[in-house]
Amino acid sequence: MNKSLLNELIEWARILAIAFVVAFFINNVIITNSYIPTPSMESNLPVGSRLFGFRLTYAFSKPKRGDVVIFDYGYECKNCGRMYQKSDTNICPYCNTENNHNKKVHFIKRVIGLPGDHIEIKEDYVADTELFRSTLFEDASFQVPCGHVYINGEKYEEDYLNEPMIVNGFYKPIDVVVPDDCYYLLGDNRNNSEDARFWANPFVNMKDIEAKAYLIYWPLNRIGLIR
Repeated sequence: MNKSLLNELIEWARILAIAFVVAFFINNVIITNSYIPTPSMESNLPVGSRLFGFRLTYAFSKPKRGDVVIFDYGYECKNCGRMYQKSDTNICPYCNTENNHNKKVHFIKRVIGLPGDHIEIKEDYVADTELFRSTLFEDASFQVPCGHVYINGEKYEEDYLNEPMIVNGFYKPIDVVVPDDCYYLLGDNRNNSEDARFWANPFVNMKDIEAKAYLIYWPLNRIGLIR
């Protein structure tokens, strides 16, 4: 191998190494590239959407009410295949496999409750089934017990919800106070979202919130800022 070819190969290797380091830094320190696999945030984030989050948003400030955030929820067990919320035990609660053998799971939800907030979800009206976009009731026609989120005693208006929020039976009322350094997170598709209402620990610690979701970049017809 002549010297000029060797020098060229070394230069290409150097360029590729720099590009790899820069890409790794951007993706792990500045932005996060996320995928929406479930309908829990519809209609704002449909299934199949891809988006960018900015990791540095909360380096100098705290999450605000209404922010859509990407956070570390827990793990998917490689042994039993079940997903579970992170806890102090560091093992899968179903088969005792250690967390370091399992796949990390990240969720995307909206910040509803801030530290110290008194959060209530309670039934306060009924809605006709024709107001629901979901297939919960198919062609049935009757009234459904629904409600709103109340924060510190005040009704919280949420114009991004895709249908009335059911508060009855499976969708039980909520009455909690958010601890220090924690947040209460809910999905926008309130009747089809695994969120704080159903988690063993309903609160997400600040240290587990990794980024604020900012921009949908796929599909192309959905490109835009996340509201």
